[in-house]
Amino acid sequence: MKAFKVGFIALTKASWATPEIDNLRKAALASLKTLPYEVVDGNGLTTTAAEASALCTDLRKQDVSAVVVFMATFPVGAIIPVIAKELPVPVVLVSTPEKPQAGGMWTQNSFCGSNMAVHTLRKLGRKNSFVFGPADQTGKLVQKPLTLIKCLADLAFAKIGLVGGRVPGFYTSNCDEMRLRAKIGSEVEVIDIIELVETARKLSAEEAARGVEAVRKTASTCCAKVEKEIESGGRMYEAFRKTAAKYNLTAYAVRCWPEWSDIFGIAPCAVLGMLNNDRMVSSCEGDVLGAVLMQIEASLSGGIPFFADLISFEYDQNTAVLWHCGAAPSAICRKFEETALRQHFRVDGGNKKGLTNEFSMKAGPITLAQLDEDGDGYRMLIAKGTALDTEPFIRGNPLNVRFDCPVERLVSTIMTEGFKHHYSIIHADMENELIELCRWLGITPVVVK
Repeated sequence: MKAFKVGFIALTKASWATPEIDNLRKAALASLKTLPYEVVDGNGLTTTAAEASALCTDLRKQDVSAVVVFMATFPVGAIIPVIAKELPVPVVLVSTPEKPQAGGMWTQNSFCGSNMAVHTLRKLGRKNSFVFGPADQTGKLVQKPLTLIKCLADLAFAKIGLVGGRVPGFYTSNCDEMRLRAKIGSEVEVIDIIELVETARKLSAEEAARGVEAVRKTASTCCAKVEKEIESGGRMYEAFRKTAAKYNLTAYAVRCWPEWSDIFGIAPCAVLGMLNNDRMVSSCEGDVLGAVLMQIEASLSGGIPFFADLISFEYDQNTAVLWHCGAAPSAICRKFEETALRQHFRVDGGNKKGLTNEFSMKAGPITLAQLDEDGDGYRMLIAKGTALDTEPFIRGNPLNVRFDCPVERLVSTIMTEGFKHHYSIIHADMENELIELCRWLGITPVVVK
């Protein structure tokens, strides 16, 4: 991933420029620099198209990822097309509130400047965001738009390791790689399961021991039957890490059955949870778009997502159970003392081979989402809710959720619209952020209310 740099351009008309107007620029710039990004600015007010062109050239050379355009006052109209054409990065427009000054003078007309700019940008096919507030709060105002733009930049440089392809018959895990590259920017690297196996086999004793220690730390207890499989789990974990470094991967989508446990001796479930703990998002069953969505949720929220199936629901309680078989990240567990490394309850008939990490997950606000191919593009299912305090009442990783929308409507939407059976859940209210991301990427949002 390249460094995320933010350009800053403060606009005014030369005849409107005053020390007070420049103080607004300085306040906005100082506030912007409180964010965790490198800020590149022109060290002054930009008043002409020629000045804007020179500044855009400098910002291009410094490889900025986004530009904050601060409307200190209503600008020269010709400046906006220059920025749009000469600086091909996402734009965040900032305007400030104002009151009439001495003599009834309206000295900024800042909002009107952004109003003109947004129309021009639309005509030129350039997406943008707009925020409004005091100059000295610019950093806070643009934080969400810049987080989203950084997410878009990360997606454009993302590389998902598809290990083994999708599982048999799971057409829900199919992914058009060229569509993904064209519309979202992410790349798929196809990796054979045998490469992971051979990488694990060739690890040094020191590398294997490091992996074993990591496996033991990821759970509170370890079933006696899987003690003999802990080394295999450690080797698998280190092999995934080593392979990610080899191919410069940002995520995994793994064909976790049916042959994995026969080839390797154990299932990869617990190890996938460990990778998610490390923020190397990893989806099950070869679902590439599931991994892309997990990256989106992780990037926008700073949290760790849970890749799951929806397995049951209660209309009268307005609840539904999200679940998977033991690959959830223990970082989002309900209680660490409940985490337990166990044998998989399905593989080879059940309770014959490891390695799962079983527990229920923590309570709190959640957003469920799903990214799906739709026509020539994509659609995204979005629904908010609250994860309830969930006892580990079934094997694997259960989470009981009370949704804000009627669960019956959610189920009806899924079934009538033919959505996939894989979902990604993040412990955050992400509805607005996901809708905005859909706007930027041309994804159709399907928000269940």
